[in-house]
Amino acid sequence: MPRKDEDAVKDESKAMDPVRKKAEPKPEAAKPVKADKPDEPAPKVADVPEAEPAEAIDRPAKARDVRGLAIKVAAVVVGLAAVVVVVFGVLVYGYSSENQAVKSVAALVPYPVERVNGHFVTYHDYLFEVDANKRAYQNNAKLNNQPAVDFKSADGKKLVVQIKQHALDKLTGDSLTAQLASQKKVKVTDKDVNDSLNLLYQRSGGKDTVLKTLNQLYGWSFEDLKGVLRKLLVRQKLEEKVTSDPAADAAAKTKAQNVLKDIKGGADFGELAKKNSQASDASSGGDIGFFTKGQLPDELQKAAEALQPGQVSDPVKDQYGYEILKVVEKKDDGSIHALHILIKTVDFDEYFQGELKKAKTNKYIKV
Repeated sequence: MPRKDEDAVKDESKAMDPVRKKAEPKPEAAKPVKADKPDEPAPKVADVPEAEPAEAIDRPAKARDVRGLAIKVAAVVVGLAAVVVVVFGVLVYGYSSENQAVKSVAALVPYPVERVNGHFVTYHDYLFEVDANKRAYQNNAKLNNQPAVDFKSADGKKLVVQIKQHALDKLTGDSLTAQLASQKKVKVTDKDVNDSLNLLYQRSGGKDTVLKTLNQLYGWSFEDLKGVLRKLLVRQKLEEKVTSDPAADAAAKTKAQNVLKDIKGGADFGELAKKNSQASDASSGGDIGFFTKGQLPDELQKAAEALQPGQVSDPVKDQYGYEILKVVEKKDDGSIHALHILIKTVDFDEYFQGELKKAKTNKYIKV
């Protein structure tokens, strides 16, 4: 029975198929669009740009935000830096502060303490000189078993004023020396500094001993030592340049020969030294005391070694001028006791003091 019903349904479905085919309309074929005129091309559909992703649309805005933030951050940093410069400037010029924070900032910001012929001297260099001198006084007292220096006491405060004035005077001289050296084309090379360092090591017990001693005495590092030596060499070479003037050299040589004639004529060496020598020991009759090899310039060392006690040398030319030596005593260990008379080609100290008087200086701190 069920089987019969299923067959009846199928037959009924087949019977309906022709009805469905008639009811569904057939799609018409697309007709080509004809131009109004046979020679005109068919109109084209305009290209529509593809929509950009949302991220691409937001990118310029994000870039503007980043730039704006960077500008704001930079402005804040610059503002803070300006505040730091101003605040520490007050500590420098208002209070001459020497605390560690001021020292750190002064190492980066070149606060000027004075100007020499238009060239600035920095507070950092000033503190370097002050610290070195304070340490020297403290260590000197310790080495000589004297009471520790109290810079806060009445006498200590007076000593600090002297130290600070000395530091400013030295820096003025250093600045002028550098300027004169530049004018006269005097140069100090790295080799000159290294040679000087090696000579110092040889004479003073080696590199480690020298650096340890200088750090204890002055608080100097290796770089500090190199800087100090460079300044010394600049001054030394400047002096050599100034005193090598031919006319001045000839005049000094003539004067030295005349002094030698007086000595050979029976005049007292010590008295002639007091009267004619331009060395710092002139008042003591030119007494050098005992010296060993390496303590005098090579020219004077050779001349002294060639003399016997009581003998006098001919004028010997060195970096300062013309020297006349008289050997007083020689010891078996090679040490020699001698007197000398120095006739400078040009008195460099007089020359430098003259330049110092002409220099235009402006000081920005009080000591």
